Amino acid sequence: MGSHFGEITQNLNKHPEPLITLKPDKTPVTELDLALSHTVETLSQKHFPDCCFYSEEKFQEWTFPLLALDPLDGTREYIDGRPEWSVSVGLFENENFVGEGWVANPVTKEIFSSTTVKKWDKKEYLRGEVSRTEFSQGLYRYHTSEKISLTAVGSIAYKLGRLSHGKMDFVVSLKPKNIWDIAGGSLLCKEAGLEFYSQGKKVTKVLKSYEPPLIWCHPSLFSELSQVFSS
Repeated sequence: MGSHFGEITQNLNKHPEPLITLKPDKTPVTELDLALSHTVETLSQKHFPDCCFYSEEKFQEWTFPLLALDPLDGTREYIDGRPEWSVSVGLFENENFVGEGWVANPVTKEIFSSTTVKKWDKKEYLRGEVSRTEFSQGLYRYHTSEKISLTAVGSIAYKLGRLSHGKMDFVVSLKPKNIWDIAGGSLLCKEAGLEFYSQGKKVTKVLKSYEPPLIWCHPSLFSELSQVFSS
């Protein structure tokens, strides 16, 4: 999928300004969301014809193999003009949490793929990234540690792509996530030797959604991080 980055980013030129409508659940969707979803679905039908296409904008079918897409993760960042949104694709072979992930930030031109992941190196002082929205809502005010620093960054997919490439040590979310949000980045993290945990357990099955606390980290860090973020 990474080789088709040019086809996907062409949509940016066609939609230079966020044109916003509201979904039935009152959440915003932009014309770029829909255009990116259509582009990736077309590529999926051409290159992965046997895969079920499961997107934030099209989620009626659920079979394996499964291609899970978030065409624009970080809609608020995109609308606000902040370069912290991304396209996220996860290709699952079966219901086990294995497959190939890909995340791209069209604005910064960062492409995170399995060929460029970086193995995590142990450190004494741990740097983590969390949701801007969750951070601004004060959800982390009581989750502190002398060994841990937190930075608020938009788009969970973008954060996970960065994590898989050694930009920080862990990612945490204290709100539920759908599979399309985290598919690509979680698969990239597994390539880097990291694990995904939901409600204190390592994730081994592909589900439609996951409940918090959600933690992505090296297994050696999970016990420490779980104590900080599970209370």
